[in-house]
Amino acid sequence: MNVCFSASVFTLLLAGFYGLMEGFRTTENIKKTAGVLSRRLDEKGRENALRKREAIRMRADRDGIWPRIDRALVYSGIVRLLPGLTTEKFIALMSVACALIFISSGIAAGVIAGGIITAVFLFSVYAFIKLLEIRNLRKTGEDLPRLLDLLGSYAASGAVYSNIFGQISIYMNEPLRTVFDECGAEGRLSGDISLALLTMADKIEHPQFKQLIRNMEITSRYSEDIAGLVSDTRRSLRDYLKESSDRKAMLRESAINMVLLMVMSYVVIAISASLAETQVSTVVLGSIPGRVTLGVLGAVLMMFFAQAASLYK
Repeated sequence: MNVCFSASVFTLLLAGFYGLMEGFRTTENIKKTAGVLSRRLDEKGRENALRKREAIRMRADRDGIWPRIDRALVYSGIVRLLPGLTTEKFIALMSVACALIFISSGIAAGVIAGGIITAVFLFSVYAFIKLLEIRNLRKTGEDLPRLLDLLGSYAASGAVYSNIFGQISIYMNEPLRTVFDECGAEGRLSGDISLALLTMADKIEHPQFKQLIRNMEITSRYSEDIAGLVSDTRRSLRDYLKESSDRKAMLRESAINMVLLMVMSYVVIAISASLAETQVSTVVLGSIPGRVTLGVLGAVLMMFFAQAASLYK
């Protein structure tokens, strides 16, 4: 009886010891599996971050009509208003709209008039986007001194980038308010504040803002010396504002010349119409000199808006 009892106890102890060893082995396997998954996730995260960095760099370096349209949609804020809009969709919509306008106006007023109306539509869209870009450039420039003051205050308190973006955004106007909120959210979700800063710099056209954010990205990877960064940016901003005031004076002179050109063109066309005893619209649309004049004015207006956008940077 004692032998059977001892054998039972020994068997139970052996089974318990075996179960304990299996439990340790299972726990170890779970840890190894978790470690492998963690390493794979880290590698995948690094690969995604590298891909995003490369995409940002390529988008900034590319040139041509397609990349320019892509940047114009971002810098004008249209992408933020219509999140689902891409460059491909925009070009497709514009192509369909131009085709409809050309066909309908061509049937109603003739092929030449249809072409002119379509060109006017394209110019109107171009001017609208440029005006949005100029507005965002102006608002960003106005917010930069306040942004530097806030960064200086947080630097004095010892704050780091990952904790200040949400607090900064409430004092900013659009478009900086939205991009700082998005940067803070991306930094919290991904944990990669450096990539979040690069993404934010790619959303705003203002050169001083781009320089500031890229310098912030560099310091975020090394020292986070916000105070030194703010001091250097203040000096750079003072030089930029002085240069910007000179460029705005040039822009005002160009605008005055543009208005004078259009007034003189209208006077010449009106005199020609009175001499021919016809209407101004007939001279503009129904004669070769009028069409040439209209085309030249359109080209000059496009050049003016392009110059205005470049001078505002």
